[in-house]
Amino acid sequence: MSHQVVGLGQCALDLLGTLSRYPGVDEKAELHEVLIQGGGPVATALVALCRLGVETAFWGRVGDDDFGEKIRSGLEGEGVDCSGLLSDSGRTSQVAFIAVEGGSAHRNIFWHRGSARPLEPDEVDPGILGAAQVLHLDGLQRGASLAAARIARSRGLITVLDGGTFREGTEELLPLIDHPVVSERFARSLCPDDPLRAVDLLLDRGGLAATVTLGALGSHTGSREGERFHQPAFLVDAVDTTGCGDVFHGGYIFGLLQGWPLKRVVRFAAACAALKARKLGGRTAIPTLAEAEAFLAERVDA
Repeated sequence: MSHQVVGLGQCALDLLGTLSRYPGVDEKAELHEVLIQGGGPVATALVALCRLGVETAFWGRVGDDDFGEKIRSGLEGEGVDCSGLLSDSGRTSQVAFIAVEGGSAHRNIFWHRGSARPLEPDEVDPGILGAAQVLHLDGLQRGASLAAARIARSRGLITVLDGGTFREGTEELLPLIDHPVVSERFARSLCPDDPLRAVDLLLDRGGLAATVTLGALGSHTGSREGERFHQPAFLVDAVDTTGCGDVFHGGYIFGLLQGWPLKRVVRFAAACAALKARKLGGRTAIPTLAEAEAFLAERVDA
């Protein structure tokens, strides 16, 4: 197989809407825009990579319901190989309802896990990795993630983790991760008083480079070679921040595939995330490579 990046993790169906202000209890609010599209950390990162011209494949599981079919068709429509996306008979897929406040781009998210089972380690087919260069994980399916990471490590693949929450199994997974790129919430689980200290702790656990993302405050990155830097977030007229972190990971992995210096990798990832925020939905405004390059060319000093 010719996939450059294989991802294993969560996928969901997002139902999104915009409103002028959040209603109070027992109040109604009109939605000005409504959108249904796929979501999930790894799944959306793979979509971002496809938009950038990278061949990808996804490991995961959905229910055999209508939501599951929409999740699959959304990924396949973007060019993601879903031969590793299994369907669980008689079970339901994960779904989220996301209300986005106009002007502030703040969100309220209501989600249902669904009843589809997580992947089991023996369902991780090494053949899907083929000639891949990168394995991308979110750590949400503990056993399968560990199995995939061990296979990737034995084959010399680059491993990347989207660390949203520090959960059971994370500590065991971290020594197998080359590039942990984690949220502030994840970082505060390691260092409650100073999330930036998590960069060094992640490097101590085996990372070649580690990044803590802080939303509008940008990100902080460090490498095992002693490099340390802050990447500011790019200013855009944000409509919806759903999926920004996922797209950041997609841009980060793209930079790794190019062999870029770490600062350029993170700067490119920040640009991809900023461009995504222009429209409603986690995938609607994910940029092409030409769009990302043009955006950065206009911000030489940023």
